Amino acid sequence: MPLDNTILLIDIGNSAVKWQFEGQFYSCLLADFRLDKLPKADRIFATCVGDKSLLNGLEVEFVKSPAEFGDFKSNYQNPTDLGSDRFLAMLAAISLFPEQNLLIIDAGSALTFDVIAADGLHQGGLITAGLGRLRSSFEQFKTNSKQLKIAKLASNTEQAWDFGTGQMFVDSINAQIGRSQAEFDDLRILLTGFDGKILSSKLNYSTTLEQNLVLKGLAVYVQNRQGKSVNGKV
Repeated sequence: MPLDNTILLIDIGNSAVKWQFEGQFYSCLLADFRLDKLPKADRIFATCVGDKSLLNGLEVEFVKSPAEFGDFKSNYQNPTDLGSDRFLAMLAAISLFPEQNLLIIDAGSALTFDVIAADGLHQGGLITAGLGRLRSSFEQFKTNSKQLKIAKLASNTEQAWDFGTGQMFVDSINAQIGRSQAEFDDLRILLTGFDGKILSSKLNYSTTLEQNLVLKGLAVYVQNRQGKSVNGKV
């Protein structure tokens, strides 16, 4: 069933806020966010891995990761420990590519990997620093560069840090894709997150770029919640 146009969906990350309303996607950096940027809505659903207080004053239903939801089944010992953004990205992936083995790579402030088997069972995941955090990890060389120069040697310190961190970032992703493909046949690889677009042309593997995957998953979550209230099942 279609998402009600009176519902506002919000994704609060560590560096940006994204939202969806009436079929359109919007975003802004945390530093630039104000409540008056959001449209008026009858109901608000949100996922938050950042600062919930940004939405103080609004009546918001925050998503928590469940043990099961539709075809999704968590493998976490404590399902609510799984970040709701990761859960929703997986929910969207299952909806977009049902009955397929999936690897979801979310390249944002954090870099996360999650594998879902064709039956919807989450196999587990990994979390490490995203490109921005990696490049700011050493104060002496700190940079905001988003360039990814692969297989190059540098002749100055600034480029040595830029090239080195970029190669480390891409190589770690390629290595994890290779390990996942060795374990799961016909694996579809989905890229999302702020740095997903620049990554897509740098990897050694075929990938599917799905921007706003978390918000798409939040839409699936709300649609299924609406369906449950109508027919008694998810």
